[in-house]
Amino acid sequence: MRSLLTGVFLLLFSFCCLAQSITNAEYFFNTDPGVGSGTTLIVNSNTGQLTQTFSIPTMSLADGFHSLYLRTYNNDNNWSLYDRQNFYLKRFPSSNIIMAEYFFNTDPGIGNGTSLSVNGNTGTLNQAFTIPTAGLSEGFNNLYIRTFSSENNWSLYDRQSFYLKSFDAFTISEVEYFFNTDPGVGNGTPIAVDNNTGQLTQVFSFPTTGLSEGFHSFYLRTKDNADNWSLYDRQIIYIKDLDLSPDEVSSAEYFIDSDPGIGNGTSIVFGDASLSSQILNINSTGLIDGDHLFYVRVQDTNGDWSIYDTALFTIDSSLGINNSLLSKVSLLPNPFENNLIIKLPNNIHINKIEIYNTLGQTVFSTTENKTALGLSNLKSGIYILNLETTLGNASFKILKK
Repeated sequence: MRSLLTGVFLLLFSFCCLAQSITNAEYFFNTDPGVGSGTTLIVNSNTGQLTQTFSIPTMSLADGFHSLYLRTYNNDNNWSLYDRQNFYLKRFPSSNIIMAEYFFNTDPGIGNGTSLSVNGNTGTLNQAFTIPTAGLSEGFNNLYIRTFSSENNWSLYDRQSFYLKSFDAFTISEVEYFFNTDPGVGNGTPIAVDNNTGQLTQVFSFPTTGLSEGFHSFYLRTKDNADNWSLYDRQIIYIKDLDLSPDEVSSAEYFIDSDPGIGNGTSIVFGDASLSSQILNINSTGLIDGDHLFYVRVQDTNGDWSIYDTALFTIDSSLGINNSLLSKVSLLPNPFENNLIIKLPNNIHINKIEIYNTLGQTVFSTTENKTALGLSNLKSGIYILNLETTLGNASFKILKK
C-alpha cells in the first residue's frame, strides 16, 4: 500500500493590486506538463488569498523523493508562479506481527532475546505480558521489546525504564493505637494480633470511655518481626452520648416537595404530647395541581429530631375543567431511562422546570423553554417534576428506571 500525501495547506497570493479571487488551481509531480495542463483542483471562494486543504493521491509515484508543484489561476485570467514542496514516498506492505522478544539492559543481538508468544494481529499488537525480573539487581533497569513481522523484518526496540526493589517477607507481631495525640512509637495501647503473613485482617474493639463528645482522631500502627514500625493509619470518629431512655414527642414539622432544613418546616405543636397518635392539620393552600411529596418529622422533649416520613398525594382543583394544565401535558416515557419528553400545546411556554427527589432535594432545575430533558445522571427512583408555564403550574410524579 502506498501512503497518501494529505493535508497540504496553501497560502497563495495574486500579483495584482486590484481585488481578485483565485478561480482555479492545478498540480503536477516532478515534471511541468505546461501551464493549464496539470491536474485540476477545485478551490473555495476567496478574495485572492486561498487557505484550503487538499488530498492529493500519490498512487502512481515510485518510492523515493518527489516534488509536488501547485499554481493558481485568478479571475483576471492570470496564472501564478508555481509553489513546490519536496517529499519522500515509501511503500509499506501490510504485515502481521508473528513474534516478539525482550531483554534487559544489554542487547544480546537481534533474535537472541527472550521470546514472547503473540496473539493474532494485523500489524498492531495490543497484548499484556508477564515478564519475570528474577536475577536483576535492585535499582534502575531497562526493559527492551522488539517484534518480528510476517515479512521477516525486525522492528526497532521499544524501551521502558523501571526501578526494582526487593522486599523481605515479614509478619506483623504487634499493634498499638492511640487517640488524638501520639504518645510516641511503642507507647500506644497494645493490641493482641493473630497469626499473619504481613497482611493483617482482624476485628478489634476499641473502648472510647473518657473521650469527650465531638470529633476525634483514631491512630493505629503495626510492628513486624524485624522490629520495624509502620507509619500510622488515621480514622476520624465522632463521639456522641445518646440518651437511650424513651422521650415523648413534643412537636412536629412538615414540608412539601422540598426540604427547607431541620427546624425550618411548618411547625405543629401537640396539645398533649403523651398521646401516641396525633392529628395533623395540613394546609394545602397554594399548592399547584398534580403530584406532591409530603414529609413529616417529629421532635422529642430532649430536643432531638427524628428522620422524616414521606407520602405521595395529589392535588386536583380542576374538577373536570378541560383547560387545566394537567389535562394538556404528557410526560413520555414514564417510567423513563435517560430522557424525558414533555408534550404540551405549542401556545404554552415553559418558564421553569424543577425536579425533586424523595429526600426533598432539588436534583434538576432550568428556566429554559425546553421539552426534552436529559436525566441520565439521576438515580433510579421516584421524583416530582414541577412545571411552571404561561398557562399555569402543575407537578407530576415521574419514575426513573
